[in-house]
Amino acid sequence: MNNNFKVDNSEHENTETQLSEEDNRSSPDSVDVSEVEDSEKPEDVECAEGESESEQVDLKQVQQLIAEREKLVNQILRLKADFDNYRRRNNNLISDIRATANQNLVEELLPVIDNFERAINSASADSSYIIGVKMIFDQLMDCLTKHGLEVIDAVGKPFDPNLHEAVSLQGDSADDLIVTAELQKGYIFKDKLLRASMVQVAPEKQQEEEE
Repeated sequence: MNNNFKVDNSEHENTETQLSEEDNRSSPDSVDVSEVEDSEKPEDVECAEGESESEQVDLKQVQQLIAEREKLVNQILRLKADFDNYRRRNNNLISDIRATANQNLVEELLPVIDNFERAINSASADSSYIIGVKMIFDQLMDCLTKHGLEVIDAVGKPFDPNLHEAVSLQGDSADDLIVTAELQKGYIFKDKLLRASMVQVAPEKQQEEEE
């Protein structure tokens, strides 16, 4: 009797052990935590590495865009400076061409002006014809004066070889000379000598004694 009871108890224990093992295999909650943690670690590392690489790529792209922007800005500034220089040179060139053309025209008119003056000085001042000619001459000179023509004031002024051309000398040339007479008028056009005055000169002391 006692032996049979012991055998039955051992069989019961074996049965419970088998059932417990089957429950452990079938239960999803029996997964080892360390295995889960180990399985997640490589994925987390790969994700972090991917984000780091993405940030590096974005930073390189931003730096590249900044460098390209600076390059374009520098190119635009250089083009603007080149255009400003070109426009300045072009404007100066146009001004020089206009000034040269006007100067040549006025220079060709000087003999006409001389003839007008000779005609006016040789005729009677009371002649109506000469009065009309003088009016036309005054209009011409007013127009030329507005455009930059100036008459050189010579008589009674110290002799200046830059403005005067002496064709006659009275007295000693060692002394300071003064212009005593003007044989042909000289002109300046826009601060440039167009024609020197043709003058007669004499020492300044001699002129003062004669006066």
